[in-house]
Amino acid sequence: MRYIIGVDLGGTQIRVGLSTLEGEILKEERTLTLAAEGPEAVIGQIVDLVALVRKDVPEGGEVLGIGIGSPGPLDPFTGVVFNQPNMTGWVDVPLRDELAARTGLPVELGNDANAAGLGEWLYGGGKGTRNMVYVTISTGIGVGVIADGRLLLGHKGSAAEGGHHIIDWQTRETWENLAAGAGVARAAAALMPSYPDSLLHKLTESETLRADHVTAARRQNDPLAVKLMEREGDLIGVGLVNILYMYSPELILLGGGIVTHNPYLIEHATKVIRENVFAAYQDVPVRLAELGGRAGLLGAVALYATKVSA
Repeated sequence: MRYIIGVDLGGTQIRVGLSTLEGEILKEERTLTLAAEGPEAVIGQIVDLVALVRKDVPEGGEVLGIGIGSPGPLDPFTGVVFNQPNMTGWVDVPLRDELAARTGLPVELGNDANAAGLGEWLYGGGKGTRNMVYVTISTGIGVGVIADGRLLLGHKGSAAEGGHHIIDWQTRETWENLAAGAGVARAAAALMPSYPDSLLHKLTESETLRADHVTAARRQNDPLAVKLMEREGDLIGVGLVNILYMYSPELILLGGGIVTHNPYLIEHATKVIRENVFAAYQDVPVRLAELGGRAGLLGAVALYATKVSA
């Protein structure tokens, strides 16, 4: 039987899994990322975890290769990570070739959001579609696009950086600036002085406020938190209107902590979409992604699995 090793590389944690081509994870290992110690240390961690999961390959089984999803920017064609904002020393690192040389296995490298979108398409909520968009809204906003049955990559693999499209022309604010976790926190901090009775004052100070504080207050029907999450639903909806016009998907899947912890945002965003798009896009469903916390790892597996099936 044939297997793939998936690597989900993050600034906080590295996850490595041994998987079948059908997306069944047989063995998983993880460790905290030595992000401050440079690329050599992190690559060494990946190599060690790959060696650990290879020990669980069933007798007679064959590991075809490794798929690795990484924060970018990066070039999937050359296998080079240009920069890692949350890791020290990552400038023009030939991650694909380094990992291949040290494991003896062929490697496919991809942007983490692209990989997660590919995973949802192959193993999750997007199965059976030919045109799908996956959007993760958390610390940042990442987008993966399946167009005509393939992952959209573009020049240098940099297509579909949807989080960085400008949605406020006057301030030049991007979708990510406004709708990702930090944007929610900034909006809350700006409004807290006008809402002295808000539960947010009991949960935290404005200087340390996070999006999860707003989520917690919204669950208690705090008026300020309700207002902030209505704003968030509007912002998500506006961004998705642009996504529909740019990529014309048959399905949009939403993931990431902001949405998974506040699933009612999907209904709010869908209402914004229905009020602002042409008839051709009115019936496109917006749903919660299915893979959840497995999206990164299964997305990495999918990077290599699609190469095998191509």
